[in-house]
Amino acid sequence: MNSHRIGGDLFEMHCEPIDVTSMHRPDTSWRFVDAHGHEHRWFVGGKPADQYSPTLTYETPTLVWIKDGDEYWDDDDEPHPVGHLECIECGEHIAPRYTADSYTQYIPGPKSCRINGERVGEEEFMRRVEEARKR
Repeated sequence: MNSHRIGGDLFEMHCEPIDVTSMHRPDTSWRFVDAHGHEHRWFVGGKPADQYSPTLTYETPTLVWIKDGDEYWDDDDEPHPVGHLECIECGEHIAPRYTADSYTQYIPGPKSCRINGERVGEEEFMRRVEEARKR
């Protein structure tokens, strides 16, 4: 918890980290060249991914998902689509590689703000910190 006394007021902010360690995430070291010479790899933000962050979205823009049918799960009456990924140029079936995190990953959780022990929203907290600094 971060706490600062400004003038006569005590400002406290706490952010509990959330464990987002993954057992199945994109392996950014994966690169694959299919039988027709087309390279496939993970991308993030339109650029080749060279490292992993749980806050980013990873994609394989050289692949397209093709629906093969539907399957039903044990406790569910709804159909769930099943399919595969294939090269958008030649149609070869490609399975991107996934991996598990090798160390614990965290992202920031919700913030908790207090002024003199009273809970306040983050906007009010920041506004009142600025006011206190101007005094």
